[in-house]
Amino acid sequence: MTDDQVLRLKFDGWPLPDEYLLELGRIAANWGYLESSLNICLEKLAGVNDLDDPTVFILIAHTNFPQRLDMLGGLCQYLSPMHSHLCGYDKVIASLKSAQKLRNKYMHNGMGKDEATGRVGMGTGSARGSLKFSNEVVKLADLRRVSMAIHEAMPALYKLVLKREIPPLWELEP
Repeated sequence: MTDDQVLRLKFDGWPLPDEYLLELGRIAANWGYLESSLNICLEKLAGVNDLDDPTVFILIAHTNFPQRLDMLGGLCQYLSPMHSHLCGYDKVIASLKSAQKLRNKYMHNGMGKDEATGRVGMGTGSARGSLKFSNEVVKLADLRRVSMAIHEAMPALYKLVLKREIPPLWELEP
């Protein structure tokens, strides 16, 4: 199919109502920004100030998020005696972990619309130690809260590493 043919296809409401897809996309985009920000902060803490230097990228490109959080904690612990602004790193790492947990909940479980009720639901399951299953209704506000948690973790990271205070988007004046 050509680009024009693909763009003429009607994807409205597929596979979920468009307003849910918008919020899931917002979560994914915010997560990408957060991961990139974490990578830049790791570069800074590792002493690399040239963003064109691929050294740190080479070292972290194929690490997962928890491994990068371990690196952040280790670097902050090591550097905090010389840079007191890094002392609050535990709280920032906790907010990053919380954001990851929320993101994973919605990005790693399937959702579907119940045509009878019009509600969007999500089934979750775990097999760690014992089997656990649940079904829950997903509200748009729940998805927005995930984006907010991800977004709030980024300014906390910037403040910790770069000493730059950035208010959350919703607190900025229009």
